[in-house]
Amino acid sequence: MTVKRRLLVRRLVSVGILTVFVILGAWAGLSLGLLSGFQSRATDALFPAAPRDERVVVVGVDRKTINVTQDPLPWSRDKWALLVDQLSAAGASVIVFDVVFATESRGEEAKNDVLFADAIARAGNVILGEGVDDAETPDDGPPVAKPDQATGVLKILADAAGGNIGHVQVTQDPEDGVVRRLPLVFTIEGSDVPALSAAAVATARDHSTQPILRADGVQIGDRFVPTDAATNLVLNWTEELSDPPEEISAIDVMNGTIDPAKLRDKIVFIGATDPLSGDLRLAPTNKSGRLPGVFLHANAANTMLTATYLEPASDLQTLGWVALLTFVVGFIVVALPFWLSPALAIVIALAYVVFAFARLDDGSLLNLVYPLVAVLVAFVAGMGIRYFGETRQRRRVTALFSQYVPDTVAQRLVDEDRAELAAEGQRLDMTVLFCDLRGFTALSERLPPTTVRVMLDHYYDRVTELVLGMRGTLMKYVGDEVFAVWGAPIPSEDHPTLALECAMAIQALTPELNAELLDKEAPEVSFGIGLNTGEAVAAHFGGRFRRQYDVVGDTVNVGARLCSAAGRGEIILSDQVLDRVAHPPAVEPVGQVVLKGVSRELRLWRVVMPESGRLDDSGVLAESPASRVVGIDGSDAIIDRTQAARAEAGGVPGARDGHD
Repeated sequence: MTVKRRLLVRRLVSVGILTVFVILGAWAGLSLGLLSGFQSRATDALFPAAPRDERVVVVGVDRKTINVTQDPLPWSRDKWALLVDQLSAAGASVIVFDVVFATESRGEEAKNDVLFADAIARAGNVILGEGVDDAETPDDGPPVAKPDQATGVLKILADAAGGNIGHVQVTQDPEDGVVRRLPLVFTIEGSDVPALSAAAVATARDHSTQPILRADGVQIGDRFVPTDAATNLVLNWTEELSDPPEEISAIDVMNGTIDPAKLRDKIVFIGATDPLSGDLRLAPTNKSGRLPGVFLHANAANTMLTATYLEPASDLQTLGWVALLTFVVGFIVVALPFWLSPALAIVIALAYVVFAFARLDDGSLLNLVYPLVAVLVAFVAGMGIRYFGETRQRRRVTALFSQYVPDTVAQRLVDEDRAELAAEGQRLDMTVLFCDLRGFTALSERLPPTTVRVMLDHYYDRVTELVLGMRGTLMKYVGDEVFAVWGAPIPSEDHPTLALECAMAIQALTPELNAELLDKEAPEVSFGIGLNTGEAVAAHFGGRFRRQYDVVGDTVNVGARLCSAAGRGEIILSDQVLDRVAHPPAVEPVGQVVLKGVSRELRLWRVVMPESGRLDDSGVLAESPASRVVGIDGSDAIIDRTQAARAEAGGVPGARDGHD
């Protein structure tokens, strides 16, 4: 398995473990009902979503009606009788009262009960409302009200309506008081009573209003309505009946000033809409101004007529979305560039919300809270995994490479995911540099050990500074030799140029270094440097007791031999180096030679070091005659003279042994 594939698998495993933990947390939260209030409020933003059924209208006893009649609620029942007669005359299909008429009128008003009953009987399509003060809600089945908990309908009126009674109860969320559900059935005194809206829809379709309980809903007439176990219908909301609600003023109906076409064949819900009436409820679409209770029943009827039923997503569906979003966002965070992952996480969250809106049209009410929380948790946890993973990787890379390469190179190995690949092994195009002290063997035999150590330590420090400063990789110290490479562990295009500049900078450093050594009571030194360019294998080599980063191959062997061939203050390089340097320094041919351990002939070149060579502040050889080619005849020419020198290289003697 390749290094990149192992990295990918490792990240997939870490994200998979994160996904499992998030799923377990979401499952526990859903089981305990945690964040259910947030879920309810979050899904409120999806409404209004239902289309409008034009048959549903609301006639409201509004502020205009109260001002004209000069009679606040409760009204005498002759006014209700007039309203029924006018609606019936206009051709209303069903007349539905979200008003409870439970008590008998007193004194002179008693005759109005008879007038109202007669109007109800004449219309023949009136449904009256029955109130419920409290009820028990079993785990399975409709809520049950005891006789003293129900507010019945005055018998004379109930008889006139032919027993067409519907309960006016709605379900307020205990956490915020918002009405989001409505029980389609209430069991009152042993009888199943349909909701006002359900009775209205059944009557409009000429079916019995008697509800029949099914396993996953309620059958009313020919219409099956899906509900939860407690027969609650999830209300879908239409804009015209909720935000802001459209209504017909009751006084316009009573005075006959309304166009009858607006009432003909309509299911007319009648209720108090005056803000002072007290019948105002919180609804998902109108939480600030509140919504008159009659519009709750109108929206319930509209939901059934348009069949835009909503089914909340099951816990299993929610967990599925949590798993998917966690894994996708988590993997994006750990696998993609840091700058891209926050934007993609936001896009994914928004895409899920848009998808939830789209699914609402199909009747699926997706959980918004847990999946979006999962996106947030996955992002934060993914960032944690990435941070600690990269910190661990950075430490590992630092432990492996910090002795060889500059910190910036080690950081690039992490940022570019090259560390594992570099450790496992790569065949790279590179330039090798070997720098050897000349005469060191003889010096070391006659100098005190302390002086030898001081001399080597200072030599290593100054040369290593130049190597790292020019983006090289320090491979090792071997006795008095420094071995460095360019192009590994991070590939580069300009490695021959950088290596040659470093070699020239080392030689230019000699006077300054010798002055420093004399201050430390150490002898002066000189260098021989060899450079070669080509392919080599770079990897961490070694067994279980010791491992180190190294490069091996013919390119390395040739580079070492070139260093042996270099005399004091000389830089010997191969054709492979010179051919790759865009603006080479002055060189002279060494000739075609055969080096020990190298089976082929090589054409070598010696860099002509300027006597005035110096370093600028950056450690790079400053502009000097060395940046131009000095011909054999002493003339000053540009690169073309080097090519001429190469042409004359045939008869030049081979390289001499640069050692003492």
